[in-house]
Amino acid sequence: MKLSAFPKLAGLVLGIGLLAACSSDPNRQKIKHLNLGEKYSKSGKYREAVIEFRNALDIDPRLADAHYQLGRVYLILNNPESAFRELQSAATLDPANSGAQLQLASLLIARHQYAEAQAVVQKVIDRDPSNSRAHSILGQKHVVAGDLPKALAEFQKAIELNPRQVEIYSALGAVYLAQGEASSAEAVYKNAIAANPKSLDARVSLGQFYFSQGKMAAAETEMRAACDIDPHASVPWLLLGRLYLVAGKRADAEKLYAALKTRAPDDPNAYQALGLFYLSIGLREKAAAEFQSVAAAKPKDTTVKGQWIETLIDLGRIQEAAPLVQEVLKTNPADPPALVSQGRILLSEGKNSEAMAALQKAVNADQNSAKAYYYLGGAQKSAGLLDLAKASFTRALALQPQMSEAAAALAGLNVKGDPDEALRLAGNALQTDAGLPSAYLARARALLAKGDTRQGEAVLQEMLRHDPASLPALGMLLNLYTRQGKAQEAVRQISGLLQRDSRNAGLHFLLALGYFNLKDLDKSEAGVRQALALDPKTPQAYTLLANIDFARGSVEKAKNDLRTAIAASPRNPSNYMALANQYEKESNWEEAKRLFEKSRELDPASPYIAAELAFLYLEHGGDVNVAVSLAQAAKQAMPRSPVAADALGWAYYKLGSIEPALTQLKQAAQQSPDNAMYQYHLGMAYVAARRTDLARKSLQTALKSDPAFLDAANARTALDRLAAAPL
Repeated sequence: MKLSAFPKLAGLVLGIGLLAACSSDPNRQKIKHLNLGEKYSKSGKYREAVIEFRNALDIDPRLADAHYQLGRVYLILNNPESAFRELQSAATLDPANSGAQLQLASLLIARHQYAEAQAVVQKVIDRDPSNSRAHSILGQKHVVAGDLPKALAEFQKAIELNPRQVEIYSALGAVYLAQGEASSAEAVYKNAIAANPKSLDARVSLGQFYFSQGKMAAAETEMRAACDIDPHASVPWLLLGRLYLVAGKRADAEKLYAALKTRAPDDPNAYQALGLFYLSIGLREKAAAEFQSVAAAKPKDTTVKGQWIETLIDLGRIQEAAPLVQEVLKTNPADPPALVSQGRILLSEGKNSEAMAALQKAVNADQNSAKAYYYLGGAQKSAGLLDLAKASFTRALALQPQMSEAAAALAGLNVKGDPDEALRLAGNALQTDAGLPSAYLARARALLAKGDTRQGEAVLQEMLRHDPASLPALGMLLNLYTRQGKAQEAVRQISGLLQRDSRNAGLHFLLALGYFNLKDLDKSEAGVRQALALDPKTPQAYTLLANIDFARGSVEKAKNDLRTAIAASPRNPSNYMALANQYEKESNWEEAKRLFEKSRELDPASPYIAAELAFLYLEHGGDVNVAVSLAQAAKQAMPRSPVAADALGWAYYKLGSIEPALTQLKQAAQQSPDNAMYQYHLGMAYVAARRTDLARKSLQTALKSDPAFLDAANARTALDRLAAAPL
């Protein structure tokens, strides 16, 4: 090798060393990650930006600008907790960064930490008295703290410092409106236009003000002016469409929303507008078709696909919705809207456990989804988990206070325990949605629970004015009139509705129920048959047929009807229970146990099923300890029920715990003194306790109440033994 080659080789090695030194320089690397993060953020690639800013902070945890930029991205990604943490770090590391300080102040206001927010903003103002944004944020703090005069002063100061900030005018106008000074608010909105004549936002704000004041012509003028400033901006067109809708110009609104898809083809608010318009006026079939069309054109927009799925579910088109949900979940198994839709589908199929699992996943994936909590509450209610359902509905209302459906659902759950609270919740729901059926029903039930039948009936009649063929309202009214001896009046009302809608299966069923209550079994059966001819899946139709057959003494036919009812609604526990009760009368205890066990599978929270099953296990073969657990569960759910007290007392008796047994059995007998079985159980417990006189009295009362009750022979045998016993 020539010696002259060494200098070149040495130079090459030195060059490689310099490159390696540059690439490993921490300062250069952190700046590289910071710049790349800013590039990603500006292009809308926020997830990638987060990674780069974090890479920079891994190298230098005290890099204030990386904390600041990361906090801003977290705000865009709707992660306020992480944003707060990063902005707090940025503000601490760089007190001169006004942007970080003011964004931190805004988050402190959102967290109701008003004193801390004011302290942060004041430092910025002390350092830069002409910072208009600082005065604006201080104004926001005064608004939420309820000090409107101070808010006015800060917003006015902010406008003086920067007359080009349209959003400050909007905030100032809102404060004037809150104080009832509409003319001052109008002047502010006009000043915004004068200072910013080409501002679309300024025109929109004035248009919205006129809309809120009912000045529709002036509102339309401003919206059209905003549209002229930027014909492709969707906001003014959307507001103009809303104005048409309120004015009853549906055709104009529909035309506008259809054209908007072409004006702003890449704006989700624009291309979703027509489908949402159809939903708002109750045209769900047209909405489904529109969402399907948009989803085909925008396959990456999962929001549109979700709207299509939800509309299909609302229409009962479950078979079409289900595969679409699976498509979404295959791509993203934790997608909250898709999990909610999956839960709704499972609920419609009566699969409560599976529905709860899916909806719990939705809640875990999005803790702020009021919709997920609402449907989770519905699933829990269907499963009989009423305390959990209350908690879920309450959480949904906390997240979305105007969610009338959640308020109505919570009202329904409070009817028995707290009818006054039920009335309050139902009233709130009706204030938000004046025609919400579930709120009317909850209000009526609460009034009836309070014994106010006159007002309860009035609420039902008011609901029927909104929807004359409402089956739930008519059913409640029929039940009320039957208790009052006025079933014939309900029959006349339902018959009148059938003259206008003769193919309504639900109305035929209610008419049949009315005739059954009037003991007209022939007309009742004819009504049920007509309902089934129109809709073979009419709920409870075969159950009513069974009751008709029982009333006629056709027991085998009634049992067949109940079997048909079970086949038609295999997840309805009431039919299993009805058939089990008949088998009990026939002393077919094994079949009765099997059916009650099936009922408990379907409704594990039902205290009535638990009590019945406890008796069957105690009397006809079963684990006594399991029976005690079932009876305790029934007692806990129904602490004042004689059924639960008797079940638990008899279970204690079977275990040999006589004193606890007597406590429960005395409660049952005192509440229902004419119930032969309760008196018999109490008498046998007194026998075990060697309280002969009390035992004799209870057993005699049992036989006097019903000489042929199920355990009458055992009661007589016990009395004979007491008579033969030595004194």
